[in-house]
Formats: sequence, C-alpha cells, structure tokens
Amino acid sequence: MTKLGTTILPSKDKFKLLFKLYFQFFHPLMRRLAEAGHSVDVLSPFPDREAPPGYTDYDLASEIHLNVMDLNVFERRNFMYHYLEFFMLHSLGKDTCEHALNSQALARIMKRPPGYYDVIIMEQFNNDCLMGVAYLLQAPVIAMSSCAMMPWHYERIGAPVIPSIISAQFLALSQDMPFAGRLANWITVHSFNLMYKIFNTPAANALLRKRFGAGIPSTGDLVKNTSLIFVNQHYSLSGPKPLPPSVIEIGGIHIQPAKPLPDELQHLLERAEHGVVLISWGSLIRASSMPPTKLEGLLHAISRFKQQFIWKWENDTMPNKPDNVHIMKWIPQRDILAHPNVKAFMSHGGLMGTTEAVHYGVPVLGTPMYGDQFLNMAAIVQRGMAEVLDYMDISEDTVFAGLTKVLQHSYKENALAVSMSYNERSQKPLEKALWWVEYVAKTKGAPLVKSRSVHMSRFAYYSLDVYLVIGSVSVLSLAIIFGLIRLCCTVRQKDRTRKLKSKRH
Repeated sequence: MTKLGTTILPSKDKFKLLFKLYFQFFHPLMRRLAEAGHSVDVLSPFPDREAPPGYTDYDLASEIHLNVMDLNVFERRNFMYHYLEFFMLHSLGKDTCEHALNSQALARIMKRPPGYYDVIIMEQFNNDCLMGVAYLLQAPVIAMSSCAMMPWHYERIGAPVIPSIISAQFLALSQDMPFAGRLANWITVHSFNLMYKIFNTPAANALLRKRFGAGIPSTGDLVKNTSLIFVNQHYSLSGPKPLPPSVIEIGGIHIQPAKPLPDELQHLLERAEHGVVLISWGSLIRASSMPPTKLEGLLHAISRFKQQFIWKWENDTMPNKPDNVHIMKWIPQRDILAHPNVKAFMSHGGLMGTTEAVHYGVPVLGTPMYGDQFLNMAAIVQRGMAEVLDYMDISEDTVFAGLTKVLQHSYKENALAVSMSYNERSQKPLEKALWWVEYVAKTKGAPLVKSRSVHMSRFAYYSLDVYLVIGSVSVLSLAIIFGLIRLCCTVRQKDRTRKLKSKRH
C-alpha cells in the first residue's frame, strides 16, 4: 500500500469559494488513489463527507464562506491590471501559507516520521512554502496546477520558456501572436518570473524558517525537487507545446459522466424548439451587480432570439426579464452542457467551464474577467468555437452580434472537432494521473524523467555562454583578419612610397 500525502493550499475569506473550484480539479485524483487501495492523507479546507476507505481528511477550515465579486471591480480594468493580479496572488499566497504552516492539521501531519510518505502531491500556484514540508518529510513531490502553468513553473520542471508561442495566462493571447503580442508576452513572462523570485520566494522562506528554523533550504532550491507536474491542460485546447515528460497534461480530470437533470430543467431543455443557451459567469461573480445599462442592453439582445436562456442568477428576481430567460440560483452546469439541445454557452471563460464546453462540443461566447480566463478564451477563439464579448463593450448590439456568430453551424462544427480531439485519448486523464503517481512512488521520485536542465542556470540552458564564446571568437577572428588586412595595406602603402622616393632620386 502506497502512503500518499496531499497538500492543497488553504483559502481564506473571499477566496474560499475560488479554492473550492480549484479543489474540484484535485479531488477526483485523491478519491481515485484511495479507491485503488492507497492510503491517502488529504490536507485541505474541504473534507470529503463521503470519503472512500483509505482517504483521511486533515481539515484546514471548518466552513466555507460564499463571498463573490462585484462586477464594478472590472469597470476600472486597464492594460496593467495583470500586474495588480500578480501582487494580489502574492498577498494571498503569504496568507494561505501562514495559515497552513500554523494549522493544527499540518501539526498532525508533521508528526509522521521522515520517509513515511511515498509521494506528496501538492498544488503549486502562487507560493511554494509547503515544499518545505515535503523536504522535512523526505518524500518526492508531484505538483498540480489547476490552470495553465505559471511563468515560474517552467524552470523548476525543466521546460523551455518560449514566449513566442506559449502565452502567459494573464494575457488574452493564443499561440498565434502578432509582433505586439509577442513583445507584451515576452515582457510579461520574464518580468513575472523575476518578480516571483524577488517577492514570493523570500516571503515563503521567511515563513518556513519562522515555523521550522533557519536551517531549512530556500524554496528556490526546493522546487527543483519536483518530480512531475500535473497540468489542467490538453494540447487540443491550449495548443501543442515542447514539454518534457515530467509535464503531464490531465485536462478534464474532473469531468464525470453526466447525471440526470431535475425534471424542471429536463422539460425545459427538451421542449425548447430552437434550443437553449446557458449563461453562467461562475460562482465568484455577482451577475446582479452589472450596471443597469449593460444589463438592459444584454436582455434586449437576448429577447431578439428564439432560443430559451438558462441564466445562473443569484437573486430571486431579475428586472425586465424577457419571457425566454429562466433564472436559477444554482445549476448543474456540466450536466446541462451535456444535453444535445444546448446551442451555446455564455461564460466568463473559467477553465472548468471551458473544458466542460470543449468536452461536450458547445460553442462559447466568453466574457473573461480576470486571471487565466483571457488565455482560455483566446485558445478556443483560435480554434473557431468561440467569440469574446469584452465586458467593457457589453451592449445590445455587441451581445446580439456575438451570439449570432456562435450560433452559426460552423462554430458547432469546430466545437465538435475540438471535442473529438479532447476526448479521444489513449488513456483517460484520471487513470493517467493514477499511473504516474504509482510510478513516482515505485521509482522514488522518477529520477530518469527529470531533465538535467532543472539544475542548470538559464544562462547555460539557453546556451548563452556558448553564443558568448562563439561571438567573442568571431569578433576576435574578424578583428585579427581586419588587422592583418590593414597591416598588409599599410606595408604595401609603405613599399609604394619607398619605391616612389627611390625613383625620384
């Protein structure tokens, strides 16, 4: 029996629901490991009330608060907003790290002797302080990223950083980038990587050393011990990338077979002669906080369509609601998207919803608000199954034009083509992840999978030292050649001058 420790960063206050959504990516693997006969200790704020045998919760939080975001926040977005997001993540990372390190749940985990765990699986997102826990427990680490890899993930796993084709998740860029996009992406990727080393790494080190003493190594070194990283991506969605075997794409791991719908929803979907459009901007965004002018324009546009609209709306009423709009405080989003009569999905571009739309081949009209939502939308726009409706530009005309586009048959065809590639895999993502966890345990860290480049400086990795030597030798060679040519010319000139003088005399 393999003993597995899983560490999921805790959440606080308004971010609790956000982390609950991320946990939906981790949770299926934790359950599957227990079902496969492994002993799994799960350190998280989200205890499993129906845990299978072998699954033990170490609860970091007793309750989850439902705090949501007001849409007025996004009225003030500008082109530098992603740098503000970086510092928001930095602050959140420090808070969650401190909360975890000083929790009673972790104290219980730390009573385990070194070597007790065969593998520790942990989220790597905006702070690496819990790499110190893995170091003290002397266990190999498998990282999990619920979104595309962050700019600071590439070096630790030995993956090349190529800003010309790999977009930072903070930007609305697909792999088809114009020059301005490649320039912005290059600046963002490298500046974020540098800022992470300047701000996040020292903050994690300080918290670790406060908790465990000054002798613990820097997280900048500890992250190089990451054996694998599981990423919530797939090439059919985000594009193929030159990734080492230590980067495992398991996008869609959370998608389970659709469940039967409640009778009310089932009847609505079956009786909609022209189909249904689903509207959901996630659990964090309070749609009712939309300014009246935007909401009025959106509803006017919707009223012009023959389709029925199911809208996840947190209030009991909606002002001036058209007859073809049906509001619900909670919806089984994945199960609705699975219904063949759903014609389009109006979304905020969150990765969970985006992968569900891709899985079921549903075209998307996306309004990204923050984080990786811009990257997710850019990827499926490039694949011809989506359009972006900028939040700042919401009006009757823009909504009508965007919906009219994605309801065209070509968008459905493209969505089904992406869906086929996304779903047709040699191994289901959950089983793939299970196999790799067991492999890391058997091989004590999968050392043969890890690239040597993890321990190289970026200067050496990109052969900048070689280019410097070749450049220096080339410049020196050219200097010698030009020097010799100049010397020859000088000698010849002196010889001519001497001959002229001799003729005159």
